Amino acid sequence: MTSFEYRLHPVGPEVMFCFVHYPREKAKEVLSFCQQYVAEDSEEVSPLAMVGRVPPVEMFPKSWHGEPMVAVAAMYAGDAEKGERALRPLRDLGGAIADLSARMPYTVAQSGFDEDYPDGWRYYWKSQNIRGLNDEVIERLLIHAEAAPSDHSTVDVWYQGGAMNRIEASESAFGDRSAPIWIGVEANWEDAQDDEANIAWVRECVADMRRFSGGGAYLNFAGFFEEGDRLIQEAFGENHKRLVDLKNKYDPTNLFRLNQNIKPTASEVH
Repeated sequence: MTSFEYRLHPVGPEVMFCFVHYPREKAKEVLSFCQQYVAEDSEEVSPLAMVGRVPPVEMFPKSWHGEPMVAVAAMYAGDAEKGERALRPLRDLGGAIADLSARMPYTVAQSGFDEDYPDGWRYYWKSQNIRGLNDEVIERLLIHAEAAPSDHSTVDVWYQGGAMNRIEASESAFGDRSAPIWIGVEANWEDAQDDEANIAWVRECVADMRRFSGGGAYLNFAGFFEEGDRLIQEAFGENHKRLVDLKNKYDPTNLFRLNQNIKPTASEVH
């Protein structure tokens, strides 16, 4: 029998959510500022930047539809009024295409991107830890984002730090948390005939960005998991051996295997 105990934390019901779209020419400034913001200004906010194209929906001016952009999303999970002040720097970089930031119920903020991923579309995502953002890294990210075959695709920059990085690698299964940045390369497209081009775009981007990485990846963005055991070992790093030992002890037949699987070394695996 397996059981879990959860420790819940109150959130909201109202939170402050930041969602600003800036033009491509401000991408370097925006991406660099977010890195500085996380490092210097706040442990309570972890922004996400998305480099892609402005979607053709009514909330954006028609003249911007399909144009290159960088968007910043962030939520402040505490008092909404305090959150407005904390998120203001992310909204005040000037020249925004659209600022969709607002106070809203937490449940609305939490589901804010649901419509961007309709059932029935095609998806292929991969990730890579990055040692930090300098001019060369940013330029490569922008080049890859502009090369995306689909207008729905993005290269996402996830900013880490603070409490996340204060946990030693041996304290959880997740392992090394030292990378200040990880990128998620999202190919999102509609037609099966475009599979090859979109999948190739993601793989080329990740392969190119690997030179800026100290290793490691986020297993929720594993593509088709085509790297198999190599990706598992890279993601868990030095924790991999300890996790194999646990697998040998509690699941030697690999019953729980419909996941990013750590295989046991027991002789009989079904």
